[in-house]
Amino acid sequence: MILFRAALLGGNPGEEDIKVLSSAGEEDWKKVASIAREQNVTGLVGDVVQRLPETINIPEDIFLYLQAEREKTALQGCRMAVLAASIIQNLKDAGLNPVLMKGPATAAFYPKPELRSYGDIDLYFTKDEFEKARDIAKSADGFSLSGDGSFHFRKDGVDVDAQLLRFDVSSPEEVILMLSAHAMRHACGTGLGLRQVSDVAMACKSLEGEYDPARLEKALKKAGLIKWQTLLASFINNRLGIQIPSPGKEKIPDTPLLKIVEEGGNFGHHASGRGKAMEKSVAGRKLDTVKRLVRKLPFSLRYAPKETLRTIVSLTVGNFKKNA
Repeated sequence: MILFRAALLGGNPGEEDIKVLSSAGEEDWKKVASIAREQNVTGLVGDVVQRLPETINIPEDIFLYLQAEREKTALQGCRMAVLAASIIQNLKDAGLNPVLMKGPATAAFYPKPELRSYGDIDLYFTKDEFEKARDIAKSADGFSLSGDGSFHFRKDGVDVDAQLLRFDVSSPEEVILMLSAHAMRHACGTGLGLRQVSDVAMACKSLEGEYDPARLEKALKKAGLIKWQTLLASFINNRLGIQIPSPGKEKIPDTPLLKIVEEGGNFGHHASGRGKAMEKSVAGRKLDTVKRLVRKLPFSLRYAPKETLRTIVSLTVGNFKKNA
């Protein structure tokens, strides 16, 4: 977390943190590399490791691994940004106005955008344009529909996910709201990692002075995400060292969210049994996802009851229509 916080803040660890890092042994550094991989933040962590004093004894294999990951992440980030721009231009030529969220768009909030890793491209369309976009995508490689109504296709080997735009993202408040809602859905679903949490933190930090906390709180309240954002703000303030406004009147422990982040890593891919489930049939994978959603219901209903019920209805209706 010392290395990750330094990466987000764009600087080097402080004197006290350097003392902690200096006391780390070989097994500690192996754990650092393992956690960074599971959370999909090796590029960010590797960048800070590169700048540490030579007095810190990092095992050579760990050091080289993190440097290789840093370079790989940077190259992939640049490639994805170019590809996303190309896809958006093609859709604009067809008369559409897709909104790019997460991935390349969110990376711009980081001190070094190319080191914010991502594996797919997320596009959002207004209700008026969504069906037209879906019709255009039907001829693309790997086109498929999801139970929630979104659709998926591939471009040059990269996954592209398209969803209905629920919020107007023309203002800084709505950008933060969108990222918070995205993080919430993963926390209440298969899992949430540090990268998705840091997206919200970096958006708040980068847009500080541009967004109105009171207006954001009003939007969060309308979306039913006040409790969730309060929990998220607690985690960001305590664990990431980035101070963002909390909409809640009282501070709440961030332990429930920390548990979710630790147990599953990036999108919950490293949670117990998830790997085996992904090797199963489509029906088997869906069943595993449903089980995880059910297990998370106490958390979901406590911190985001309105969105949880909306998601359940959406998935139920979507799957019914798909199988009809």
